[in-house]
Amino acid sequence: MRRHNLATVIAAISFAIALLAGDGMVEALQPVRAAAYFIMLIAIVVMFRTRNADEYLAAIWGSATSVAFAALVLLLVFAPMLEGFWDGLTGNESGQDLTASALGMPLALASFFLANLWARVRGTI
Repeated sequence: MRRHNLATVIAAISFAIALLAGDGMVEALQPVRAAAYFIMLIAIVVMFRTRNADEYLAAIWGSATSVAFAALVLLLVFAPMLEGFWDGLTGNESGQDLTASALGMPLALASFFLANLWARVRGTI
């Protein structure tokens, strides 16, 4: 359980660094972006391998993966509709500007980590 908790914190911090370094939001973090992705990958592998260590972690893992899946389904269903609505409302009908593939991975990881944190703060489901 201790490895899983530590891996969760490390993966969440690495994800935050990778997000801030992406698109040049924080230029000082740009050199560590690749390292953040690599550390996040290793931490997620550790989280995956220890996800069934006990019932508490299994419940947290289950709730976090369910929220991430639901967020992806909502993105894939509603993002094109909302983009078309916004383009029609503003009169900017330039085609598809927002791709679901560009938002899918960050949304899935962010929703997973937020649901994981919420389940830990609130207690198991």
